Amino acid sequence: MSHSSARGAAFFVGAVALGGAWQLAAAPSKPTISKPSAPKTALATLPPQSMLAKANYETAPGELVLRDNSGKEVGICPLKHTDVKANIAGFVGRVHVRQTFQNTAKTPVEAVYTFPLPADAAVDDMKMVIGKRVVRGQIKKREEARQIYEAAKSAGQAAALLDQERPNIFTQAVANLMPGQDVTIEISFTNLLKYDDGVYQWAFPTVVGPRYTGGTSAGTNPGKITPPITAKGTRAGHDIAIEVNLDAGLPLREITSPLHPIDVQKRGATRANIQLRDMATLPNKDFILRYKVAGEQVQGGVIAYAPSGNDGGFFTIVLQPPAAPAAEDVAPKEMVFVIDQTGSQSGAPVAKAKETISYALQNLNADDTFQLIGFNTEVFPCFPAPVPANAANVAKALEWLKPIEGSGGTDILKSMDYALKIPGDRARPRIICYMTDGYVGNDAQIIQHIAKNRGEVRIFPFGTGNSVNRYLIEGMAREGRGEADIITLDEDGKAIAKRFYNRIAQPLLLDVSVDWGGLPVQDVLPKYIPDVFSEKPIILKGRYKYATKGAVTLKGLLRGKPWQQIIPIDLPDTPSESGEALPSLWARSKMDDIEIDNYQHPAGNAAAQITDLALEYRLMSAYTSFVAVEQRVVNVGGQQRTVNVPVEMPDGVSYEGIFGEADETATAYFSRGVTTRFSRAKSPMPSLRGAIIAGSGGGGGALGLPMPAGATAARPAPPTTPLPALNAPVIHSPQPNAIVALKSLLDSDEKKSELAFDSEVIDGTAAAQKKLAAMKPDERRAALRKAKLAPALQKTPLPGVKNGKIEIQIWLNALPSDGLAKLKALGFDLAATLTPKKLLLGTISVKQLDALSALSFVRRIEPPNFG
Repeated sequence: MSHSSARGAAFFVGAVALGGAWQLAAAPSKPTISKPSAPKTALATLPPQSMLAKANYETAPGELVLRDNSGKEVGICPLKHTDVKANIAGFVGRVHVRQTFQNTAKTPVEAVYTFPLPADAAVDDMKMVIGKRVVRGQIKKREEARQIYEAAKSAGQAAALLDQERPNIFTQAVANLMPGQDVTIEISFTNLLKYDDGVYQWAFPTVVGPRYTGGTSAGTNPGKITPPITAKGTRAGHDIAIEVNLDAGLPLREITSPLHPIDVQKRGATRANIQLRDMATLPNKDFILRYKVAGEQVQGGVIAYAPSGNDGGFFTIVLQPPAAPAAEDVAPKEMVFVIDQTGSQSGAPVAKAKETISYALQNLNADDTFQLIGFNTEVFPCFPAPVPANAANVAKALEWLKPIEGSGGTDILKSMDYALKIPGDRARPRIICYMTDGYVGNDAQIIQHIAKNRGEVRIFPFGTGNSVNRYLIEGMAREGRGEADIITLDEDGKAIAKRFYNRIAQPLLLDVSVDWGGLPVQDVLPKYIPDVFSEKPIILKGRYKYATKGAVTLKGLLRGKPWQQIIPIDLPDTPSESGEALPSLWARSKMDDIEIDNYQHPAGNAAAQITDLALEYRLMSAYTSFVAVEQRVVNVGGQQRTVNVPVEMPDGVSYEGIFGEADETATAYFSRGVTTRFSRAKSPMPSLRGAIIAGSGGGGGALGLPMPAGATAARPAPPTTPLPALNAPVIHSPQPNAIVALKSLLDSDEKKSELAFDSEVIDGTAAAQKKLAAMKPDERRAALRKAKLAPALQKTPLPGVKNGKIEIQIWLNALPSDGLAKLKALGFDLAATLTPKKLLLGTISVKQLDALSALSFVRRIEPPNFG
């Protein structure tokens, strides 16, 4: 995954700058309290151009501010603290998340915070607390909730809006946060723990990783899932505390957290209180709690719940297949290893992926065949087709793997499609081992593509990193009929690979089915029980029509031999406290089931079904939101500034991988007011002899400039061969280090002159206007196009033209008093002011693009990107 230009192709990033230029007021861990006499600056609506814009705030004592490298204040951070409390009993967790927002500015603000929750969370409540006043959120259709919120915001009422952008990404907006005021939002959800090979696990994500949303990887509303990221060497200022009250039901043996230090207080043999040791922890990696209990098998059973006034109720059954001997005969397989070599994997994550794959390659069975594929926005196969797993081919693959490093954007869909379309081998079932952090915006599109095109292939995705996109990783496994695993950066890659091989050698339980014995059950989920690859339980959720007792029979092939297990079941007619979460958990699974069915058989009414279900069970979804409004007016007139809360860079993710390397050459170039797609201060970088700085079709990491003649790479880089036909020879052509390429370009006086002139044209200097006026019309038009028009607007024919007009966004140097009149005279129809006096959105005749670029106050002209 890699960064791309704001609106041009991908990320919205705030408080991020050139080579870490933005800083907090003091040391990263302890910001300085600003003084009352501080200059009047603050954070306006965060633009997608990665810079915090100046506004008319006054800072106050105790305010957490961001400062640039000159000491000037450039923004405030309104999120003060996040508090997470989880109560876990058996397999079910009930979690309360409290977000405290504080306005230390002297004028009202609206805070907008993008944050993650577990992908399977059934979010069923939201409250807004102001002082002693508590306003409970209402569940509404998403559009209706937005209308209620905006009306309250304009009326000056305190209001909160919670939207689901992805099943694991949410946005919280708080309007009319008054000076000196605290507002706390409490979100509640339930979810199920995971159990595998004797270990229970509960995971809570703390940060949304920087999604690549360029090209086909955008998905819906990509701007909603790309919050601003703090600059290198700084922190956002908010922290997180986590507390877990655990009732395991059996004697606890060991409790661990692989990524965080924890304090554990035992409360008897079966209970414990677990707390994050540092309650001011930086929220930049998943909190993972693991524990074991006495006994080698999970305690299966039935949890049932009958709501008051109903004849029937809800149930969850936990079924554990027995341990089985290891497989004696291992059938030959076709192994396809896919490694994410994009910017977000730069450094430790790609090293961990390489460690895991290297072990896997060296432990292939003699009768296996294999292929190794790298990808960013392109696909780079190691061989023309899968090859036998002999010593020579494995050695070639290991050498091919060594120089791979992270750079460029993330096109998971393209690489998955390539892996699925490799011609099949009837003698060997294909298993795809896919290693990625999943930092993309088109999660649902990827999962849907797998569902439609998997065939007989099985997919085993590995999330590589400390804050991976678990929704995508687990969705790929579910639709790929395989199993997901997460490799944190501190874990042994070899151990993970060994566990993977043990799983695929022969599935533990195949062709699983349940005989309900005439019990009055309905809507049992999942509809299709997956094969079991490890010692983990099968969990079924459903409803029953009336109270009764009976037995169910679980059947399947255990290591190839028929097996069955009979489980007694009691479906009650009275409520029970232990099962109160079951209706929400069932409804959440039912919504997922409707979406999954829609992948295979688009019904057209899936959205309506999910909406109705979410409203009935008071649940968040893609189509429903929580909104809370206080009745009294607190901000007469409703005037306020919007502040997007910056988030931390995920632990282990390289700033250089996302935003590019920052050395003296790059910084010197940026200082002329021109920046790359991933870090834009004033406008995007102009094309250099037609080659736009975009890497392999999108993004950060290396700048992606073409290799000039005679330039040499500073170190070997990953193969970047264009995607060949499946039977074509593969020729490796390493891509040079982009900074070396940039230095080579800058070493040429001619190119330096070109760049300097482009920069002057962009800035609209008097010297540039004089030079342009002296040119012939064709030369002048070409120079203006080169400097000011985005590459997409230099194509023939232009995309997106309707009735001779095209939608564009215009970057301005400064808007003169007659600027709008001049734009209107050219036929520019203004649709929106995205950033006052800096960024305009509208339409214009394609015939007027050249005249528009000739205006000196026009800096850059681009197609809009509403993510």
